[in-house]
Amino acid sequence: MGMEIKVTFRHLEHDEKLRAHAEEEIMKISRYLRRPLEAQVIFTREKSRCLVEVNLFGDAVRFFAKEEDVDLTLALKQTLAKLEAQVKKYRDRMVRSKGKRASEEEVAVGESTGEFEIVRSKEHLARKPITIEEAAEVLGNNQSHFIVFRNALNEKICVLFRKEDGNLGLIEPE
Repeated sequence: MGMEIKVTFRHLEHDEKLRAHAEEEIMKISRYLRRPLEAQVIFTREKSRCLVEVNLFGDAVRFFAKEEDVDLTLALKQTLAKLEAQVKKYRDRMVRSKGKRASEEEVAVGESTGEFEIVRSKEHLARKPITIEEAAEVLGNNQSHFIVFRNALNEKICVLFRKEDGNLGLIEPE
């Protein structure tokens, strides 16, 4: 599923070259987002001034930039620069906050699939076989949402996780 880009010209003729340039630049900016969904570019001419507005929606966040100039191309360039700065700032903030929660080993082995990022972790794996009750105690003593462990009764790998209602769920292979 690709990103949808809508381009609107208000009070001026449709310029295919300008539209193609805007779409190309927005695609470059959207690479900083994990899930870019849609963008809207509005070119407006009011008397001697040109206005460019860009709305970009991705990663459940809305980015907006607007610039005014006497030249439409220059207004587009300034608007895209503002938008790119916003998206990069957002991306850097997400990477920093994720880095605070992730261990060094997790960051080193992360993989990007385009849609989402896979982060490998050994943090949630119990090293020796334990009982379900012991796994529940370990889960209760830390902030993790789950623990992967080898069940001491049958030697099968299981997952114990916190449910939204506060109870614990168990995934156990048959």
